[in-house]
Amino acid sequence: MTKFKGNKLFALLLAVSSVVIIAGIILYAVLGFNTANDKFNGYRVDVNYNVLIDLNKQEEDLGKVCEDAFAQNGLHFTEKQVLNSVDSSSMNETVDKLITYTFGAGTSEEALGKAVAAINAAVGSGTEYADAEVFARWHGLEGERFYDPAWRGAIAIAVAVLVALGYITARYGVSLGVAGLACCAHDALFTVALLAIVRFPVYTFTPVLYASVAAFMSVVLWLILASKCKEGFKAGEKKGEEIVRSAVKECRKSVLFTALAFGAGILVVGAIAAGGTALAVLPAILAVAVPIYSTLFLGPEVAIAIRTAIEKRREQKKGGYTGKKKAENQAE
Repeated sequence: MTKFKGNKLFALLLAVSSVVIIAGIILYAVLGFNTANDKFNGYRVDVNYNVLIDLNKQEEDLGKVCEDAFAQNGLHFTEKQVLNSVDSSSMNETVDKLITYTFGAGTSEEALGKAVAAINAAVGSGTEYADAEVFARWHGLEGERFYDPAWRGAIAIAVAVLVALGYITARYGVSLGVAGLACCAHDALFTVALLAIVRFPVYTFTPVLYASVAAFMSVVLWLILASKCKEGFKAGEKKGEEIVRSAVKECRKSVLFTALAFGAGILVVGAIAAGGTALAVLPAILAVAVPIYSTLFLGPEVAIAIRTAIEKRREQKKGGYTGKKKAENQAE
């Protein structure tokens, strides 16, 4: 009866996962992801200047000119950066500098235009900044700064996941390696499917990153369970099904604690990060939660099925061939 209930539960969970993944694929094909974060989410004023001498004092004064223009137009920036780049292509080494001021999404475009015009007027021809070729402009911000890091991060995590799966297969056996691969694939698809279904706002390429994070987390949690199963397999005193189910019971707290630790880390990063970064980080909590489901419920059933098949094959080899010809010889 216990085995029947276990199989029935597995079939139910597998059906739920299949429905979610298929629904997610359909919604993605029809609507795509909710890339609301790619839309306008702030403004930035760039103040470029090119000088042949060290302008530490003038640079400080230039910043004051900009900030006074913002204050006079009722603007409040959230971030200021001074960026440097050296160009030695000419005979005289020049230093190109860029001061950036970031403003929130609710900033008035009219006020920005007036402030930038005031800055350009204050540093134009006939002023002490004329030789510095100062020019200010403003533009809207989108989520572009997350695209390349998201892609690179996803690729790096995917490579690490493949290496880890190879390690699990070599060290803990085919049954646990294949089950781990099934968990990774399930968690990656399930995570992006949920993003498509619940319409959580994401940046264009971050679903790929979230899928990779889910696969990575799946490997981390599966390693906890696999190491415990390996101990039982070595002892060889019980059947594979009993060993796996016992390991699930013993590792449940460790799996939950590890996932909670990763989730807490993500919450901390999201809480202290800038607004745009927080929006990119916080959905990763979903990618941490999904692998708990696969590690404790789906993966073990896959491992049990494969391990049981392997054990039956071993028993048949030990017992020798009992086919038609041998049966006829025994009858004679």
